[in-house]
Amino acid sequence: MNVINVKNSLENDSRVVKTSLKMRQKILFFIISQILFSGCSSTGNKFIASYDPEYKVADRGKLDVIVKGRACALLADDAVFYARQTAEFHLRSVVGSQNHRKEFQEINRYYDGDKICVEMSVSALPPL
Repeated sequence: MNVINVKNSLENDSRVVKTSLKMRQKILFFIISQILFSGCSSTGNKFIASYDPEYKVADRGKLDVIVKGRACALLADDAVFYARQTAEFHLRSVVGSQNHRKEFQEINRYYDGDKICVEMSVSALPPL
């Protein structure tokens, strides 16, 4: 009877080893496929737009303020939109919570590699 138990235990062990080899193959296949999929994917969506944290301010007192901001994007409409947002954000940091109107003007548009960059100015005007 002891001989039969030893044979049964060896058979069970060999099945466990076969199963773990199959699991290892599946896990290895999954990891390699994930590396290939992520390595071959496009990174374009990660860098759609970039903002220039530097800005220029012409502050003549009260609400007589002009701020220039810049942003780059793959599409011209996005570049204008983001440059406008950037200039408005920097104007808000200068003017604060004072009640004012805004007047936007595109100053410059140029290419930086494959991106379109736009410089935008925004002026703070007294409320109507």
